[in-house]
Amino acid sequence: MSELSLLDYMLLLLETKDSPRHVGGLQVFELPPDAPGDFLRTLVTDMQASEPVEPFNQKLKMPLAGRPRWVDAPEMDLADHIFHEALPSPCGMQDLLDRVAQLHARLLDRNAPLWEVYVIEGLEGGRFGVYAKIHHAYMDGISMSRRSMASLATTPDDDVPPLWANDACRREHEAVRKGIVETLFGSAKTFGRLAMVGPQLSQLALRHGWRLIGGGDDLPVPFTAPRTAFNQPLTAARAFGVCSVPLERTKKLAKRQAVTVNDVILALVDTSLRRYLDERDEHPDKPLVAQMPISVRRDGGNTGNQVTIALLELARDEADPLARLQEIHKHAGTVKHEYAEMGMEAAEAYTILVQTLMQIGDLAHLSRHFPPLGNVLVSNVIGGNRPRYIRGARLEASYPISTIPPGMSMNVTIYTYAGNLHFGVLTGRRAIPDPERIAAGIAAAFDELESAAKTGA
Repeated sequence: MSELSLLDYMLLLLETKDSPRHVGGLQVFELPPDAPGDFLRTLVTDMQASEPVEPFNQKLKMPLAGRPRWVDAPEMDLADHIFHEALPSPCGMQDLLDRVAQLHARLLDRNAPLWEVYVIEGLEGGRFGVYAKIHHAYMDGISMSRRSMASLATTPDDDVPPLWANDACRREHEAVRKGIVETLFGSAKTFGRLAMVGPQLSQLALRHGWRLIGGGDDLPVPFTAPRTAFNQPLTAARAFGVCSVPLERTKKLAKRQAVTVNDVILALVDTSLRRYLDERDEHPDKPLVAQMPISVRRDGGNTGNQVTIALLELARDEADPLARLQEIHKHAGTVKHEYAEMGMEAAEAYTILVQTLMQIGDLAHLSRHFPPLGNVLVSNVIGGNRPRYIRGARLEASYPISTIPPGMSMNVTIYTYAGNLHFGVLTGRRAIPDPERIAAGIAAAFDELESAAKTGA
Protein backbone atom coordinates (compact mmCIF):
# COMPACT_ATOMS: atom_id res chain seq x y z
CA MET A 1 0.00 0.00 0.00
CA SER A 2 1.53 3.35 -1.06
CA GLU A 3 0.42 6.94 -0.50
CA LEU A 4 -0.27 9.10 -3.54
CA SER A 5 2.32 11.71 -4.37
CA LEU A 6 1.31 15.36 -4.14
CA LEU A 7 1.17 15.58 -7.93
CA ASP A 8 -1.10 12.53 -8.22
CA TYR A 9 -3.35 13.81 -5.44
CA MET A 10 -3.69 17.20 -7.16
CA LEU A 11 -4.70 15.50 -10.41
CA LEU A 12 -7.53 13.76 -8.57
CA LEU A 13 -8.63 16.85 -6.66
CA LEU A 14 -8.78 18.99 -9.79
CA GLU A 15 -10.75 16.47 -11.85
CA THR A 16 -14.34 17.30 -12.80
CA LYS A 17 -16.84 15.71 -15.16
CA ASP A 18 -16.10 18.47 -17.67
CA SER A 19 -12.34 18.12 -17.24
CA PRO A 20 -11.34 14.47 -16.76
CA ARG A 21 -7.68 13.85 -15.96
CA HIS A 22 -6.93 10.71 -17.90
CA VAL A 23 -4.65 10.27 -20.89
CA GLY A 24 -5.22 7.91 -23.77
CA GLY A 25 -4.28 6.75 -27.20
CA LEU A 26 -5.82 5.25 -30.30
CA GLN A 27 -3.85 2.61 -32.17
CA VAL A 28 -5.04 1.50 -35.61
CA PHE A 29 -4.01 -2.00 -36.73
CA GLU A 30 -4.24 -3.95 -39.98
CA LEU A 31 -5.55 -7.48 -39.62
CA PRO A 32 -3.03 -10.17 -40.67
CA PRO A 33 -3.71 -11.48 -44.20
CA ASP A 34 -4.52 -14.96 -42.86
CA ALA A 35 -6.48 -13.82 -39.80
CA PRO A 36 -9.32 -16.22 -38.87
CA GLY A 37 -12.83 -14.89 -38.41
CA ASP A 38 -12.55 -15.06 -34.62
CA PHE A 39 -9.17 -13.26 -34.48
CA LEU A 40 -10.38 -10.28 -32.47
CA ARG A 41 -12.72 -12.29 -30.24
CA THR A 42 -9.83 -14.58 -29.30
CA LEU A 43 -7.53 -11.59 -28.79
CA VAL A 44 -9.97 -9.96 -26.35
CA THR A 45 -10.57 -13.25 -24.50
CA ASP A 46 -6.84 -13.68 -24.00
CA MET A 47 -6.47 -10.05 -22.92
CA GLN A 48 -9.14 -10.55 -20.27
CA ALA A 49 -7.31 -13.65 -19.01
CA SER A 50 -3.97 -11.87 -18.54
CA GLU A 51 -2.66 -11.04 -15.05
CA PRO A 52 -2.38 -7.28 -14.40
CA VAL A 53 0.69 -5.81 -12.70
CA GLU A 54 1.17 -2.55 -10.81
CA PRO A 55 -0.29 -0.01 -11.17
CA PHE A 56 -3.04 -1.70 -13.19
CA ASN A 57 -4.05 -3.99 -10.31
CA GLN A 58 -4.41 -1.14 -7.82
CA LYS A 59 -7.29 1.13 -6.86
CA LEU A 60 -7.79 4.15 -4.62
CA LYS A 61 -8.47 3.91 -0.91
CA MET A 62 -9.74 7.10 0.72
CA PRO A 63 -8.68 7.28 4.40
CA LEU A 64 -10.43 9.37 7.01
CA ALA A 65 -7.33 11.56 7.26
CA GLY A 66 -4.40 12.17 4.97
CA ARG A 67 -3.95 11.56 1.27
CA PRO A 68 -5.51 8.60 -0.57
CA ARG A 69 -3.48 5.44 -1.04
CA TRP A 70 -3.07 2.88 -3.78
CA VAL A 71 -4.14 -0.57 -2.59
CA ASP A 72 -4.33 -3.93 -4.35
CA ALA A 73 -7.65 -4.84 -5.97
CA PRO A 74 -7.72 -8.64 -5.82
CA GLU A 75 -11.42 -8.73 -6.68
CA MET A 76 -11.00 -6.92 -10.02
CA ASP A 77 -12.52 -8.52 -13.11
CA LEU A 78 -10.71 -7.65 -16.34
CA ALA A 79 -14.01 -7.93 -18.19
CA ASP A 80 -14.86 -4.62 -16.48
CA HIS A 81 -11.74 -3.02 -17.98
CA ILE A 82 -11.26 -4.66 -21.39
CA PHE A 83 -14.11 -4.38 -23.87
CA HIS A 84 -14.87 -5.61 -27.39
CA GLU A 85 -17.01 -3.43 -29.64
CA ALA A 86 -18.10 -3.57 -33.27
CA LEU A 87 -18.92 -0.41 -35.18
CA PRO A 88 -21.93 -0.48 -37.53
CA SER A 89 -20.92 -1.25 -41.11
CA PRO A 90 -19.84 0.49 -43.26
CA CYS A 91 -17.49 2.29 -40.90
CA GLY A 92 -15.06 5.02 -41.85
CA MET A 93 -12.23 6.51 -39.83
CA GLN A 94 -14.36 9.42 -38.59
CA ASP A 95 -16.88 6.94 -37.15
CA LEU A 96 -14.08 5.41 -35.11
CA LEU A 97 -12.85 8.84 -33.99
CA ASP A 98 -16.37 9.85 -32.92
CA ARG A 99 -16.68 6.70 -30.80
CA VAL A 100 -13.27 7.26 -29.24
CA ALA A 101 -14.24 10.85 -28.39
CA GLN A 102 -17.33 9.54 -26.58
CA LEU A 103 -15.26 7.05 -24.62
CA HIS A 104 -12.58 9.60 -23.75
CA ALA A 105 -15.16 12.02 -22.35
CA ARG A 106 -16.27 9.60 -19.62
CA LEU A 107 -14.80 9.71 -16.13
CA LEU A 108 -13.14 6.55 -14.87
CA ASP A 109 -14.77 4.78 -11.92
CA ARG A 110 -12.77 5.61 -8.78
CA ASN A 111 -14.07 2.46 -7.05
CA ALA A 112 -12.01 0.34 -9.43
CA PRO A 113 -8.54 0.46 -11.01
CA LEU A 114 -8.47 3.59 -13.16
CA TRP A 115 -7.99 2.28 -16.69
CA GLU A 116 -9.92 0.85 -19.63
CA VAL A 117 -9.13 -0.69 -23.02
CA TYR A 118 -11.47 -1.04 -26.00
CA VAL A 119 -10.85 -3.27 -29.02
CA ILE A 120 -13.06 -1.84 -31.77
CA GLU A 121 -13.66 -3.74 -34.99
CA GLY A 122 -15.46 -2.85 -38.20
CA LEU A 123 -13.11 -0.25 -39.63
CA GLU A 124 -12.95 -0.25 -43.42
CA GLY A 125 -9.99 -1.93 -45.12
CA GLY A 126 -9.73 -4.85 -42.70
CA ARG A 127 -8.52 -2.66 -39.84
CA PHE A 128 -9.41 -2.36 -36.17
CA GLY A 129 -8.70 0.11 -33.40
CA VAL A 130 -7.45 -0.28 -29.85
CA TYR A 131 -8.31 2.67 -27.61
CA ALA A 132 -6.82 2.79 -24.11
CA LYS A 133 -7.16 5.36 -21.35
CA ILE A 134 -5.55 5.54 -17.93
CA HIS A 135 -5.79 8.12 -15.19
CA HIS A 136 -3.01 10.69 -15.12
CA ALA A 137 -2.53 9.84 -11.44
CA TYR A 138 -1.23 6.43 -12.58
CA MET A 139 1.06 7.72 -15.29
CA ASP A 140 1.58 10.62 -17.69
CA GLY A 141 1.11 10.47 -21.45
CA ILE A 142 4.81 9.94 -22.18
CA SER A 143 4.98 6.97 -19.80
CA MET A 144 1.82 5.51 -21.31
CA SER A 145 3.19 5.89 -24.85
CA ARG A 146 6.44 4.18 -23.91
CA ARG A 147 4.67 1.31 -22.20
CA SER A 148 2.24 0.92 -25.09
CA MET A 149 5.09 0.56 -27.59
CA ALA A 150 7.05 -1.77 -25.32
CA SER A 151 3.95 -3.96 -25.12
CA LEU A 152 3.89 -4.57 -28.87
CA ALA A 153 6.10 -7.03 -30.75
CA THR A 154 8.79 -5.91 -33.19
CA THR A 155 8.13 -8.83 -35.56
CA PRO A 156 4.84 -10.38 -36.76
CA ASP A 157 5.69 -13.75 -35.19
CA ASP A 158 6.50 -12.54 -31.67
CA ASP A 159 4.03 -12.14 -28.83
CA VAL A 160 4.48 -9.65 -25.98
CA PRO A 161 2.39 -9.25 -22.80
CA PRO A 162 -0.16 -6.42 -23.08
CA LEU A 163 0.22 -3.00 -21.51
CA TRP A 164 -1.41 -3.88 -18.18
CA ALA A 165 0.39 -7.25 -17.81
CA ASN A 166 3.89 -6.27 -18.95
CA ASP A 167 6.04 -6.35 -15.82
CA ALA A 168 9.19 -5.46 -17.79
CA CYS A 169 7.90 -1.88 -18.16
CA ARG A 170 7.25 -1.30 -14.46
CA ARG A 171 10.72 -0.13 -13.41
CA GLU A 172 10.88 2.37 -16.25
CA HIS A 173 7.44 3.68 -15.32
CA GLU A 174 8.39 4.09 -11.66
CA ALA A 175 11.62 5.90 -12.54
CA VAL A 176 9.91 8.25 -14.98
CA ARG A 177 7.09 8.95 -12.53
CA LYS A 178 9.52 9.69 -9.70
CA GLY A 179 11.47 12.06 -11.94
CA ILE A 180 8.34 13.96 -12.95
CA VAL A 181 7.23 14.40 -9.34
CA GLU A 182 10.68 15.62 -8.31
CA THR A 183 10.87 17.95 -11.29
CA LEU A 184 7.48 19.58 -10.72
CA PHE A 185 7.62 19.89 -6.95
CA GLY A 186 11.25 19.65 -5.93
CA SER A 187 11.96 23.36 -6.28
CA ALA A 188 8.80 24.43 -4.46
CA LYS A 189 8.92 22.20 -1.40
CA THR A 190 10.75 24.57 0.91
CA PHE A 191 10.62 28.32 1.50
CA GLY A 192 14.39 28.41 1.25
CA ARG A 193 14.42 27.29 -2.37
CA LEU A 194 11.58 29.62 -3.28
CA ALA A 195 13.60 32.48 -1.76
CA MET A 196 16.55 31.35 -3.84
CA VAL A 197 14.64 31.82 -7.11
CA GLY A 198 13.02 35.09 -6.01
CA PRO A 199 15.53 37.38 -7.76
CA GLN A 200 15.15 35.57 -11.09
CA LEU A 201 11.35 35.73 -10.88
CA SER A 202 11.50 39.44 -9.98
CA GLN A 203 13.71 40.11 -12.98
CA LEU A 204 11.28 38.18 -15.20
CA ALA A 205 8.36 40.25 -13.84
CA LEU A 206 10.22 43.44 -14.76
CA ARG A 207 10.79 42.17 -18.29
CA HIS A 208 7.10 41.31 -18.62
CA GLY A 209 6.20 44.81 -17.47
CA TRP A 210 8.62 46.33 -19.98
CA ARG A 211 7.10 44.32 -22.80
CA LEU A 212 3.58 45.34 -21.83
CA ILE A 213 4.46 49.00 -22.43
CA GLY A 214 5.97 48.27 -25.83
CA GLY A 215 9.55 47.25 -25.14
CA GLY A 216 11.23 43.94 -24.48
CA ASP A 217 11.63 40.87 -26.64
CA ASP A 218 9.59 37.91 -27.86
CA LEU A 219 8.94 36.35 -24.45
CA PRO A 220 5.11 36.25 -24.06
CA VAL A 221 3.51 37.85 -21.02
CA PRO A 222 1.14 35.44 -19.24
CA PHE A 223 -2.59 36.05 -19.65
CA THR A 224 -2.26 38.31 -22.68
CA ALA A 225 -3.21 35.80 -25.39
CA PRO A 226 -6.14 36.78 -27.65
CA ARG A 227 -9.50 35.32 -26.68
CA THR A 228 -10.72 32.97 -29.42
CA ALA A 229 -13.04 30.04 -30.00
CA PHE A 230 -10.26 27.92 -28.54
CA ASN A 231 -10.85 29.46 -25.10
CA GLN A 232 -14.51 28.71 -24.53
CA PRO A 233 -15.58 26.94 -21.32
CA LEU A 234 -15.50 23.15 -21.48
CA THR A 235 -18.41 20.78 -21.15
CA ALA A 236 -18.09 17.01 -20.80
CA ALA A 237 -18.45 16.22 -24.52
CA ARG A 238 -15.31 15.77 -26.62
CA ALA A 239 -14.46 15.62 -30.34
CA PHE A 240 -11.38 14.11 -31.93
CA GLY A 241 -9.57 14.55 -35.25
CA VAL A 242 -6.35 13.08 -36.62
CA CYS A 243 -3.89 13.43 -39.47
CA SER A 244 -0.40 12.22 -40.33
CA VAL A 245 2.62 13.97 -41.87
CA PRO A 246 5.74 12.21 -43.26
CA LEU A 247 8.62 12.53 -40.79
CA GLU A 248 11.54 12.41 -43.25
CA ARG A 249 10.03 15.09 -45.47
CA THR A 250 9.45 17.21 -42.37
CA LYS A 251 13.09 16.78 -41.37
CA LYS A 252 14.28 17.77 -44.85
CA LEU A 253 12.02 20.81 -44.80
CA ALA A 254 13.32 21.84 -41.38
CA LYS A 255 16.95 21.37 -42.45
CA ARG A 256 16.42 23.37 -45.66
CA GLN A 257 14.96 26.28 -43.67
CA ALA A 258 17.51 26.00 -40.81
CA VAL A 259 14.78 25.41 -38.21
CA THR A 260 13.75 22.51 -36.00
CA VAL A 261 11.11 19.86 -36.61
CA ASN A 262 9.23 21.31 -33.64
CA ASP A 263 9.24 24.73 -35.32
CA VAL A 264 7.65 23.15 -38.39
CA ILE A 265 5.01 21.43 -36.24
CA LEU A 266 4.12 24.72 -34.54
CA ALA A 267 3.90 26.48 -37.90
CA LEU A 268 1.53 23.82 -39.26
CA VAL A 269 -0.72 24.01 -36.20
CA ASP A 270 -0.66 27.83 -36.23
CA THR A 271 -1.61 28.01 -39.92
CA SER A 272 -4.48 25.57 -39.47
CA LEU A 273 -5.83 27.35 -36.39
CA ARG A 274 -5.66 30.76 -38.09
CA ARG A 275 -7.60 29.48 -41.09
CA TYR A 276 -10.16 27.82 -38.86
CA LEU A 277 -10.76 31.13 -37.12
CA ASP A 278 -10.94 32.95 -40.46
CA GLU A 279 -13.66 30.55 -41.59
CA ARG A 280 -15.60 31.44 -38.45
CA ASP A 281 -15.07 35.13 -39.19
CA GLU A 282 -12.80 35.52 -36.17
CA HIS A 283 -9.63 37.51 -36.76
CA PRO A 284 -7.35 37.88 -33.71
CA ASP A 285 -5.50 41.19 -33.71
CA LYS A 286 -2.33 39.58 -32.35
CA PRO A 287 -0.53 36.21 -32.64
CA LEU A 288 -1.95 33.10 -31.04
CA VAL A 289 -0.06 31.75 -28.02
CA ALA A 290 0.85 28.09 -27.58
CA GLN A 291 1.79 26.27 -24.43
CA MET A 292 4.51 23.72 -25.06
CA PRO A 293 6.77 21.49 -22.97
CA ILE A 294 10.44 22.45 -23.36
CA SER A 295 13.64 21.06 -21.94
CA VAL A 296 15.65 23.32 -19.64
CA ARG A 297 18.44 20.79 -19.15
CA ARG A 298 21.93 22.25 -19.24
CA ASP A 299 24.67 20.34 -21.02
CA GLY A 300 26.12 17.70 -18.75
CA GLY A 301 23.09 17.69 -16.47
CA ASN A 302 22.01 14.38 -15.07
CA THR A 303 19.06 15.12 -12.85
CA GLY A 304 15.57 13.87 -13.63
CA ASN A 305 13.24 15.06 -16.34
CA GLN A 306 14.11 18.72 -16.68
CA VAL A 307 11.03 19.80 -18.62
CA THR A 308 8.73 22.74 -18.03
CA ILE A 309 5.70 24.28 -19.78
CA ALA A 310 6.56 27.44 -21.70
CA LEU A 311 4.44 30.05 -23.46
CA LEU A 312 5.33 30.65 -27.09
CA GLU A 313 3.92 33.41 -29.26
CA LEU A 314 3.21 32.07 -32.75
CA ALA A 315 3.19 34.04 -36.01
CA ARG A 316 1.46 37.22 -37.05
CA ASP A 317 -1.21 37.12 -39.76
CA GLU A 318 1.40 36.77 -42.50
CA ALA A 319 0.50 35.24 -45.89
CA ASP A 320 3.99 33.87 -46.66
CA PRO A 321 4.26 30.42 -44.96
CA LEU A 322 8.07 30.56 -44.93
CA ALA A 323 8.02 33.95 -43.20
CA ARG A 324 5.61 32.56 -40.61
CA LEU A 325 7.90 29.60 -40.02
CA GLN A 326 10.92 31.85 -39.50
CA GLU A 327 9.00 34.07 -37.10
CA ILE A 328 8.01 31.06 -34.99
CA HIS A 329 11.60 29.81 -35.09
CA LYS A 330 12.80 33.17 -33.80
CA HIS A 331 10.23 33.24 -31.01
CA ALA A 332 11.02 29.65 -30.00
CA GLY A 333 14.72 30.41 -29.82
CA THR A 334 14.10 33.42 -27.57
CA VAL A 335 11.87 31.43 -25.21
CA LYS A 336 14.28 28.51 -24.93
CA HIS A 337 17.19 30.85 -24.29
CA GLU A 338 15.24 32.77 -21.65
CA TYR A 339 14.21 29.61 -19.80
CA ALA A 340 17.73 28.21 -19.92
CA GLU A 341 19.14 31.46 -18.52
CA MET A 342 16.44 31.55 -15.87
CA GLY A 343 17.74 28.36 -14.27
CA MET A 344 16.00 25.08 -13.56
CA GLU A 345 14.56 26.03 -10.17
CA ALA A 346 13.21 29.40 -11.33
CA ALA A 347 11.71 27.88 -14.49
CA GLU A 348 9.91 25.24 -12.43
CA ALA A 349 8.63 27.75 -9.87
CA TYR A 350 7.44 30.09 -12.64
CA THR A 351 5.61 27.26 -14.39
CA ILE A 352 3.92 26.08 -11.18
CA LEU A 353 2.86 29.63 -10.30
CA VAL A 354 1.36 30.41 -13.71
CA GLN A 355 -0.35 27.03 -14.11
CA THR A 356 -1.79 27.24 -10.59
CA LEU A 357 -3.28 30.67 -11.28
CA MET A 358 -4.86 29.33 -14.46
CA GLN A 359 -6.27 26.30 -12.63
CA ILE A 360 -7.72 28.41 -9.81
CA GLY A 361 -9.34 30.73 -12.32
CA ASP A 362 -10.89 27.79 -14.12
CA LEU A 363 -12.26 26.16 -10.97
CA ALA A 364 -13.70 29.49 -9.80
CA HIS A 365 -15.28 30.04 -13.24
CA LEU A 366 -13.30 33.25 -13.67
CA SER A 367 -11.45 32.25 -16.85
CA ARG A 368 -13.98 33.90 -19.15
CA HIS A 369 -13.47 37.24 -17.39
CA PHE A 370 -9.69 37.44 -17.93
CA PRO A 371 -7.43 37.16 -21.00
CA PRO A 372 -6.37 33.56 -21.65
CA LEU A 373 -2.98 32.18 -20.67
CA GLY A 374 -2.73 30.56 -24.10
CA ASN A 375 -4.83 29.30 -27.00
CA VAL A 376 -3.59 25.73 -27.52
CA LEU A 377 -1.25 23.22 -25.93
CA VAL A 378 1.08 21.55 -28.45
CA SER A 379 3.16 18.59 -27.32
CA ASN A 380 5.45 16.37 -29.39
CA VAL A 381 6.14 12.84 -28.09
CA ILE A 382 8.95 10.85 -29.67
CA GLY A 383 7.96 7.25 -30.36
CA GLY A 384 9.64 4.38 -32.18
CA ASN A 385 10.76 3.97 -35.77
CA ARG A 386 10.38 0.19 -36.06
CA PRO A 387 6.99 -1.27 -37.05
CA ARG A 388 5.09 -2.93 -34.20
CA TYR A 389 2.64 -5.82 -34.13
CA ILE A 390 0.04 -7.51 -32.00
CA ARG A 391 -0.28 -11.19 -32.94
CA GLY A 392 0.79 -10.41 -36.48
CA ALA A 393 -1.50 -7.41 -36.88
CA ARG A 394 0.67 -4.47 -37.92
CA LEU A 395 0.30 -1.15 -36.11
CA GLU A 396 -0.55 1.36 -38.83
CA ALA A 397 -0.81 4.54 -36.76
CA SER A 398 -0.78 5.67 -33.13
CA TYR A 399 -2.70 8.82 -32.24
CA PRO A 400 -2.21 10.36 -28.77
CA ILE A 401 -5.15 11.73 -26.78
CA SER A 402 -4.27 13.97 -23.87
CA THR A 403 -6.11 16.23 -21.44
CA ILE A 404 -7.33 19.73 -22.28
CA PRO A 405 -5.69 22.42 -20.10
CA PRO A 406 -7.79 24.83 -18.02
CA GLY A 407 -8.93 27.90 -19.90
CA MET A 408 -8.66 26.20 -23.29
CA SER A 409 -10.82 24.04 -25.53
CA MET A 410 -8.14 22.11 -27.41
CA ASN A 411 -5.01 19.99 -27.10
CA VAL A 412 -2.80 18.96 -30.03
CA THR A 413 -0.41 16.11 -29.31
CA ILE A 414 1.92 14.55 -31.86
CA TYR A 415 3.34 11.02 -31.72
CA THR A 416 6.22 9.88 -33.91
CA TYR A 417 5.91 6.31 -35.16
CA ALA A 418 7.32 4.39 -38.13
CA GLY A 419 8.19 7.38 -40.30
CA ASN A 420 5.18 9.57 -39.60
CA LEU A 421 4.13 12.37 -37.29
CA HIS A 422 0.66 11.38 -36.07
CA PHE A 423 -1.40 14.37 -34.88
CA GLY A 424 -4.22 13.93 -32.35
CA VAL A 425 -6.51 16.98 -32.06
CA LEU A 426 -8.78 16.75 -29.01
CA THR A 427 -11.38 19.47 -28.46
CA GLY A 428 -14.37 20.34 -26.34
CA ARG A 429 -17.25 19.47 -28.64
CA ARG A 430 -19.38 22.50 -27.74
CA ALA A 431 -16.54 24.93 -28.48
CA ILE A 432 -14.90 23.13 -31.44
CA PRO A 433 -17.29 20.49 -32.84
CA ASP A 434 -15.20 19.73 -35.93
CA PRO A 435 -11.52 19.09 -35.07
CA GLU A 436 -11.24 17.03 -38.24
CA ARG A 437 -11.15 20.36 -40.10
CA ILE A 438 -8.20 21.48 -37.99
CA ALA A 439 -6.47 18.14 -38.60
CA ALA A 440 -7.07 18.42 -42.35
CA GLY A 441 -5.76 21.99 -42.20
CA ILE A 442 -2.52 20.77 -40.61
CA ALA A 443 -1.96 18.30 -43.46
CA ALA A 444 -2.77 20.99 -46.05
CA ALA A 445 -0.43 23.47 -44.35
CA PHE A 446 2.41 20.94 -44.62
CA ASP A 447 1.92 20.55 -48.37
CA GLU A 448 1.85 24.33 -48.82
CA LEU A 449 4.93 24.89 -46.67
CA GLU A 450 6.85 22.16 -48.45
CA SER A 451 5.85 23.56 -51.86
CA ALA A 452 6.88 27.06 -50.83
CA ALA A 453 10.24 25.79 -49.60
CA LYS A 454 10.90 24.01 -52.91
CA THR A 455 9.88 27.04 -54.93
CA GLY A 456 12.08 29.32 -52.89
CA ALA A 457 15.08 26.99 -53.01
